[in-house]
Amino acid sequence: MTKLKLALLADIHHYSEKLGNSGRAYELREGSDQKCLKETGAIIDTVFEKLIDSDTDAILIAGDITNDGEKVSHTEVFEKFSRLSEKKKLYLITSTHDWCSDRNPRRFKDNEVFNDVETLTAPELTELYKIFGEKDRISEYNTPIGLVSACFQVSENLRLLAVHDDCDAKGGKSGYSEEHLSWMVKMLKDAEKDGCKVIAMEHHLLLHPFCRLVNSGQSIGDNFETASVLADNGLRLMITGHSHMQRTTQFTSEKGNTITQINLGSLTGYPSPVTYLTFDGENVEADVQFLKEFTYNDKTYSSEYLKKHTTGVLLNLLEAGKTDKRDFYERLRANGIKIPSYDLLYPLIRFICKRLLNMTCGGAGRLINIFTFGKGVDRKALREIRKMPLLDLVTKVFLSIFDGSFAVKDAKEAERKVVCSVGSLPSRIIKKLPLKKDKKEKILRTTDEIASLTTELMYPSLPDNLHTVIAL
Repeated sequence: MTKLKLALLADIHHYSEKLGNSGRAYELREGSDQKCLKETGAIIDTVFEKLIDSDTDAILIAGDITNDGEKVSHTEVFEKFSRLSEKKKLYLITSTHDWCSDRNPRRFKDNEVFNDVETLTAPELTELYKIFGEKDRISEYNTPIGLVSACFQVSENLRLLAVHDDCDAKGGKSGYSEEHLSWMVKMLKDAEKDGCKVIAMEHHLLLHPFCRLVNSGQSIGDNFETASVLADNGLRLMITGHSHMQRTTQFTSEKGNTITQINLGSLTGYPSPVTYLTFDGENVEADVQFLKEFTYNDKTYSSEYLKKHTTGVLLNLLEAGKTDKRDFYERLRANGIKIPSYDLLYPLIRFICKRLLNMTCGGAGRLINIFTFGKGVDRKALREIRKMPLLDLVTKVFLSIFDGSFAVKDAKEAERKVVCSVGSLPSRIIKKLPLKKDKKEKILRTTDEIASLTTELMYPSLPDNLHTVIAL
């Protein structure tokens, strides 16, 4: 058979510049976000033009297509989708940012934030976007809030389950009611009878790419139970978004059936990934490519711009802490950390920020080892990177959370050992403390996950986050 090529995108978060693209209020909002704001339209246009000129047969978009559900953002991105769909098949789902589930749509002017922004409801989203893939829709399921899950016949022997998980599980969590899940199982069984393979797409995570400390609040309710049901009924691939982390994860049910999750990074934030799936009738081969450059206001920006924007969330906060108390507290609040501005505390904050900005890995490691009697950081590895600025290592690890560990793929073994030894330090300390067994075990569950997180970042487990083959 002729191979089918799909392009997977998620979390494009289009932001209309009509909502404001300058001033202090906008600057604080922009500086607190891993993804871009005013440049989203330019990034989307660049990627869409590339897809139109490519051999891609269809594009799948896994939700959060606008910044915060603003009607003006939906209007603009709908036009982009329409131009794309003239050349390529397009299938998409919406999610919480598309109907503004936090009830906080914003526009910015000078120093003020305004919430008088018109948004769309879930039923209005369904009506607006139903045209995409409409000819290929073979079944649908209506959710309680007015969204519609659908099964599409993408090609002669491949179907897509594009499912909306918003507020459909117990307690209004992301996930699926028994009725919704039963419909999904029926679609899998029908496809098997008809000789078709199936891939699925939802917005929130089905599996934890890292650990509950990072991902539990981003996963659907009853996620492992749901994963088991889907895997045991023949689903082998689930495409997700939401976390902005490019990561491939696998889960095997008690019956021995494996399902793979490809969690897509945000298109408009570092590393701006597009995941290409090539289907040969039995398997899909996934290959991730990052955006190299885009043009905004007649100026060309490289991928380095996206990298600096993402790390700026951390570095700009430290710079503000070093030099400007008001700026520091405003940036904290923009990041959702609402604490009073303590004048007596700020000198300590300024001292810490200065030290962090200028500290080397050697200096930080020696400080840790002083308090741990030389047992905190691998001393041999530390000597090899002692002159490396601490923030260079921190930002490398930080970026790897989003890019599937691409940023650390060429890291020195000494860098990996130092990060892993620091990650395992809390568990090593807790194990030596004279605590009651039950209390110690409870704390260790958390500290061991910190250790596993750093190990996964520095030594990514299989399958490869950027290239893998999945049997359907």
